[in-house]
Amino acid sequence: MQTLLELYHYRFILSNLVGRNLKVMYRSMSLGMLWTLLNPLVMITTLTVIWVVVFGNSLSFAARVIVALIPYNFTVYCLTGCVHAIPGSASLVKKSAFPRQILPIAIIATHLIHFGIQSLLMVLMLLLFPLEGGHFGFHLLWVVPIFLVQLAMCIGVGLLVAGLNVVYRDVQYITESLLTVLFWICPLVYSDIELSKLPPWLYHLFYMNPLSGLLTSYRDVLFHGHMPGLVPFGQAVVGTLVVGWFGIRTFWKHERDFADLV
Repeated sequence: MQTLLELYHYRFILSNLVGRNLKVMYRSMSLGMLWTLLNPLVMITTLTVIWVVVFGNSLSFAARVIVALIPYNFTVYCLTGCVHAIPGSASLVKKSAFPRQILPIAIIATHLIHFGIQSLLMVLMLLLFPLEGGHFGFHLLWVVPIFLVQLAMCIGVGLLVAGLNVVYRDVQYITESLLTVLFWICPLVYSDIELSKLPPWLYHLFYMNPLSGLLTSYRDVLFHGHMPGLVPFGQAVVGTLVVGWFGIRTFWKHERDFADLV
């Protein structure tokens, strides 16, 4: 609650930081924000060619993947940016008095804009390959709580890596390595049938990662056409609460030392 109140009080700084981040990202780029669409488009095209042409999956594979890939990209972009949020604004941290959590949250807000743009690809793909359930219904309202849980998870983990990276600079390299592994331990290219064949202990271990439950929930709602499974989504909520609390507490613990360490 304290973080939300501070964000509202310093909303002018937050909006300026988001504007600055966007200018820095797209400075001297002739295609500008089109790169936001091209990156996942290249990824989904590559995966589709491999899994459809080589492994013989159906053409709907592209739609099944992209409804999870766009939310996955949002998480990865947020964490990649958050880990550098404090050192990347060293002069601001040393000279100005404001809640430091605004810096990683501004990174997340910036990628929230990208997420909105990339979601257009999901809409396009779902129009080309309709829901397996065959209709759009009230189950689509589940997208809102699923996204809010994902946003909370990104803030919690983002604050965690942002704070730790100021104290331990190895964290940025550890984060980059873990994000490489994350692609393969999330249900992106795996079908629900393939996951159900896992041994029970490995299946539950797979879903201890909150992002796995969230991506499965997105796929249930947007591709399969029904409400998310309560167990994967419930595990994601619990995991988000734990990592969120730990991330905020860790960030606050080290915040007073940031000006001396950056």
